[in-house]
Amino acid sequence: MKEEKQRRQDRIVEILSLLHEGGSFEEAKALFNEEFDGVDVTEITAAEKALIQSGLDPTEIQRLCNIHAAVFKGSINEIHRSNYDHEQPGHPVHTLKLENQVLQSLLTDEIDDLLRKLEKGDWSQRERLLAALTDLGQLDRHYARKETLIFSYMEKYGITAPPKVMWGVDDDVRDMIKDLRAYVANPKAAFNPLSEKWAALKQEIEEMIFKEEEIMVPMTLDVFSLGDWAQIAADSFDIGFAYIPEPLPWKPSVQALEQEKEREPARQAAIQQARETTAEIAAGLAAGESLAAADATGDQSAQKKAGAPASEYDWEKQDSRGQVVFPTGVLGLPELLGIFEVLPVDLTFVDAEDIVRFYSEGHKRVFPRTKSVIGRAVVNCHPPKSMHMVQAILDGFRAGTRDQAEFWIDLGPKKVYIRYFALRDDSGYLGCLEVTQDITEIQKLTGQSRLLDQEQPSVDTPEAADTKEPSEKMPAE
Repeated sequence: MKEEKQRRQDRIVEILSLLHEGGSFEEAKALFNEEFDGVDVTEITAAEKALIQSGLDPTEIQRLCNIHAAVFKGSINEIHRSNYDHEQPGHPVHTLKLENQVLQSLLTDEIDDLLRKLEKGDWSQRERLLAALTDLGQLDRHYARKETLIFSYMEKYGITAPPKVMWGVDDDVRDMIKDLRAYVANPKAAFNPLSEKWAALKQEIEEMIFKEEEIMVPMTLDVFSLGDWAQIAADSFDIGFAYIPEPLPWKPSVQALEQEKEREPARQAAIQQARETTAEIAAGLAAGESLAAADATGDQSAQKKAGAPASEYDWEKQDSRGQVVFPTGVLGLPELLGIFEVLPVDLTFVDAEDIVRFYSEGHKRVFPRTKSVIGRAVVNCHPPKSMHMVQAILDGFRAGTRDQAEFWIDLGPKKVYIRYFALRDDSGYLGCLEVTQDITEIQKLTGQSRLLDQEQPSVDTPEAADTKEPSEKMPAE
């Protein structure tokens, strides 16, 4: 049995290698059809991981993953399960598939139709097309839930390669939507380039729908617990939904909870298989095989927490009634929470092992955070293209060669200021504090607005009795 499993994987690797070496799609598809009646998604994933271990850059897998999916399309075995809670409204899988249905309708029923009218010379449809592409941009929230929540749990269970590949494609789609909308808005836009851009974008989106539903979803249903899905469902409201109204809150049914006990051995076996595969990749890297440094660090860091869902971390079990004694005073937990609530900045703490341990929770966070981020390797919280830059900053903090880093970006109409600070004490490096702030309104400030310029208190208040102009400095102690 083990030999047959290895033979199948080796053959799949050979077929995928043929594609990466320039072989034709038709030849690869023919080879597959000769030997296989079907494959499991785990076999495809294992083969792609084997290619990474052999030295193939993950971005190359990303480039050809649409072809991978096409070779196996229609041949992926359906894994029968006793738990069908994922088909119930409100379950993250049901929500994901529902959004994809509306998305597919937007692609084919609306945008394709508008393109046909433009092809006939009816450029009065330009504004409708721009509006449709703006609607298409909601896809960002669909992808953000996947990247922030589902990928986080995949990484905790040791499934680290697929999230990197899919996130890279997600970012490509985001860029293509922005590029196409900018082109349509250009008065000099011509139909042929527009049509080519749309065809490429539509193909990427439809291929991602297939990968989500036929590869990612079966994989996660094998590994995630009902508790994991419940936390993902709850956290989804913090990020938002695309194309659909907010779904009803979802919780596992009593029947599903009973069935989960029966499937626990199979779930643990799936988790162990994922961990072993990750360990093999890490061993290959240690032997000098090439892979981006950020990927290596992310895989190893995530593996430290593999198998530990967010709800099982110790931070949720601490006594919430105590007080924190600082050198400059004492604060209770309600007071600390109140302070974090009104701070004009968002805080995220990453420990000395580059694991996210804390984030502040205010009403208007610049970037959404959910509980699933706790325990996640921080490099995996960023798109693949920026992983190496984040890791370089953290390595510099740890080595003591730098103390802070700062960036500012445009996020729609907002100007966002992002700073990283190294935290240290006498014993050494403690971790990194990320401070994020929306400085849009701050940039508009001119002149001065002094305390005296504010509304004056009524004459019967103690403040009104003091007629002297206050000092610009704080009062002396």
